[in-house]
Amino acid sequence: MKKVVLSALALMVATVGFAQFNDSDVLQVGVLNASDVNQVGAINDSDVFQLGYGNDSDVDQYGIDSMSDVDQRGIRNESDVLQVGESNYSEVDQRGRRNVSNVDQMGYGNDSDNYQRGRRNDANVYQRGIMNESDITQIGRRNDADAVQLGYKNTSDIDQMGRRNDAYALQIGAHNYAYVYELGRRNTSTSLQFGLGNWSVVDQRGRRNDSDVLQAGVGNGQWTEQYGRLNDSDVLQVGFFNGSYVHQHGLGHMSTVTQFGAGNSSVVNQHNL
Repeated sequence: MKKVVLSALALMVATVGFAQFNDSDVLQVGVLNASDVNQVGAINDSDVFQLGYGNDSDVDQYGIDSMSDVDQRGIRNESDVLQVGESNYSEVDQRGRRNVSNVDQMGYGNDSDNYQRGRRNDANVYQRGIMNESDITQIGRRNDADAVQLGYKNTSDIDQMGRRNDAYALQIGAHNYAYVYELGRRNTSTSLQFGLGNWSVVDQRGRRNDSDVLQAGVGNGQWTEQYGRLNDSDVLQVGFFNGSYVHQHGLGHMSTVTQFGAGNSSVVNQHNL
């Protein structure tokens, strides 16, 4: 009887030890840096490194086998990571002053990477589902990027360099792909995707260019390039396997593409004399 009791106690200790097998490492160098880590579940891993003054990190992990890596260097950078589920991954790398990163993941195998250099850049990621992937890179000042993903294996990649550029990507469905590259000042991009296997590429360089894309259906694809100032492009695709290419180079061009149905194709080229 004594052996049975001891064996039961040993099993309970082993079970509790496994259930609490979370890992948290925090290293702070500087003045008035703050870190808050909350882990509930098993095999979650959180690493926080902060160097400088007044940086703040908040990590909350609920579930199994999620990973968060936060690296902040500079003055008053802020990171907030929430992971709920299994095998979610988040990496935040911020250097400079007053950059802000927010990552909210719920589901399985979601992946988020936020990389910011400069001052007052803002990156926000919201993922619900399975194996969605978001990558945000911002270099400069006051750039803003938002990625919202609901579904399965959606991919969003936003790269912004300069000042006050703004990008928003919304994906609802599966296997949608959105890429946004903005170089300059005050460029804006909105990409909305609903359905399966839609893809969108937006490349803007200059100042105050604006791109709006809405895709609903299956396999629609669009590519927008705008180089210069004050160019505006609007693309609407509803249906199956429609294709659009827009190239605007110069000052003040405007393009509107609307496609309903299946297999439609459109090419727009505009240049100043």
